[in-house]
Amino acid sequence: MPESPQSPQSLQSQEPETIEPEQASASLPLTQRQQGQQWLKTPRPRFSIGRIIIIVLVVATVAILLRALLTPSSPNSSNSKSDVPGAAAPLVDHYAPNVTLLDLHNNRVSLSSWRGKVVVLNFWYVACEPCRFEMPALQQTYDADTSKGLIVVGVNTSDDATSITQFVRGLGITYPILRDAGQRATIQYRVVDTPTSFIIDRHGVIRYKFVGPLDKATLVHDVTALLAQP
Repeated sequence: MPESPQSPQSLQSQEPETIEPEQASASLPLTQRQQGQQWLKTPRPRFSIGRIIIIVLVVATVAILLRALLTPSSPNSSNSKSDVPGAAAPLVDHYAPNVTLLDLHNNRVSLSSWRGKVVVLNFWYVACEPCRFEMPALQQTYDADTSKGLIVVGVNTSDDATSITQFVRGLGITYPILRDAGQRATIQYRVVDTPTSFIIDRHGVIRYKFVGPLDKATLVHDVTALLAQP
C-alpha cells in the first residue's frame, strides 16, 4: 500500500538538529572551558632588566648565606693559643699586665718576678663561698706541680692581712697569698666576679681565663699543657 506523502512540516521536524558553535562550547565540561579561557587571557611574563638584576642579587645573597651556614666555623675559643701575643691586657693571648701587690707582711711583690713559671693568678676574698670551694683544688695542684714550675698566686681583693691569715690557715693553704691594696690589680684585670682566674704561661702570656670556681680536672688539664711547653 503506497505510503502517504509526508507534509513539509513533518519533514522539517525530522531534519538533524544543528548545533551552533557557542552551544557546542557550552556543552564542554566547565573545567576545559575555563582552562581555555585562562590560557587565552593569561598575560605573557615581561621581564625588565631591573627585575632580572634583582632576581640575580637575591639568588646570590641566598647562596652566600647558605655557604656561611653550612661551612664549619674555625675554632675561636676564648682559651686558645696564639703565636703572636697581643699587648699587655687582661685578655687571652695577650701579655699579662704587670702588677705589684703586697704579701701578708706588707712586702711588695711584682707579678713579673715569676716570669719563667706557669702562674695561676686567682682573684678572691674571704666571704666568697665559690672561692672557698675551689681553694682545695688550687692547693692540690700547687703541691703536685710546684716542682715542675707552677706557682699559684691568690690575690685577695678586699680583706685585711689578719683576716686573710686566719682564713688560709684554717683551710691549710700554703701557696702565696697577696693583697690588692686599693684594688688596683682588680681594676687593671677587669675583675667583676669572684673567683676569677688567669693562667699565664712561662712567657708571661695569658692562655686561659675562667670566671667562677675552677674544677680540679680542668685546672690540671690546662696547667699540664702549659708546663709541657718550653
